[in-house]
Amino acid sequence: MRTTDFVVKELGRRKMKLVVSILCVVLGIAIFIAAQTIGDAMHTKTEEELYKFGSNILVQPRSESIETYFGSVTESATIPEGYVDKIWEIEHRDMLRVVSPKVYKYFDVGDVNLMIAGVTGEELKLKSWWRIDDMLVGDEFPQGNEVLLGHYAAARLRSPEEIRLKDETFTVTGVLDETGSADDYMAFVPLGVLQNLIGRKRLVNVIEIASGCIACEGMNIYDHAKEIDAALPDDARVIPIKQIAEAQIGTLTKVEGLVFVICSIVLCLSAFVVMNYMFSSVSEQRHEIGILLAIGMDAHQIYKFFIVKALIIGVVGGLLGYVAGTTISMVVGHQIAGTSVPPLLELLPYSIIISTVICTTSSILPARRATQLDPVEALQVM
Repeated sequence: MRTTDFVVKELGRRKMKLVVSILCVVLGIAIFIAAQTIGDAMHTKTEEELYKFGSNILVQPRSESIETYFGSVTESATIPEGYVDKIWEIEHRDMLRVVSPKVYKYFDVGDVNLMIAGVTGEELKLKSWWRIDDMLVGDEFPQGNEVLLGHYAAARLRSPEEIRLKDETFTVTGVLDETGSADDYMAFVPLGVLQNLIGRKRLVNVIEIASGCIACEGMNIYDHAKEIDAALPDDARVIPIKQIAEAQIGTLTKVEGLVFVICSIVLCLSAFVVMNYMFSSVSEQRHEIGILLAIGMDAHQIYKFFIVKALIIGVVGGLLGYVAGTTISMVVGHQIAGTSVPPLLELLPYSIIISTVICTTSSILPARRATQLDPVEALQVM
């Protein structure tokens, strides 16, 4: 009798034991798949939230310090605006989310010394928290001779409808809601308009970059900053904003670590349950194994019997576990991850491979124990 025929008949005789063992594997794989699927959605959601921090890399003149930039924005040193194009030409440009050049200049507006920032439309992608009357900034974003005022800048100017910068008049298109940042005390106009107004065509004070490579495989944000630095001339200094970068990397690492711990515990428990079932099977089948050994079946065939049995349980358990885990993640995933949780079809082969590996490795010791039975002693067990 072939090993597979023997296994099929044996499984058919012990249907309840088969169902229980498969359910144990299904449970383990289902939790593994659900954790991976929900974890992937949480990872994506967390990345999206972290990107709202704004820029995580700065490009500024080498003569300026990062402390000076954050403490009080300077307007003296400049770098060519063309460096933006060089940044978009790097090898890993697909990881660049936003590249926003800026130029700054102080103006006396009435009795107020006001910082004016020249920005492009990229600023809206960078400052996703900008709101006007609790609505996202849209048509209010400055074009031509228009200006967007920060919350406290507008208060200091007594909410004017227009302001004068040098000899030109700028129409106020909106007032930003309070952001709790330096933006509250500034005003924003189109980059090219301000460059022409102050005679600094194609020059900027800083380029802010939002890198999507927070903790990419084989590269992190620090590596990305080095790549950008290598693409620019020596007069530019590329600086990853350490506090933001480390917070982003740390948060993603914690999410991934939590998923890894959960999956490891569940899979170890599944392996223990399968091993326990196989040992129980050996104990219950001592008499039958003794008969097989007595009539001439060698130990290798007995060993194959348990391994094939484990493979069948593993494949069936892996398939059902994937279906169950995907269903669970789609039903309850939104409440856990705070976002929609799509199924991950690429996890299907992994679920089958992992379940079969768990079942076969968990069957090695029971199978070895079965092959070492003494036929005489086994036949005495009734």
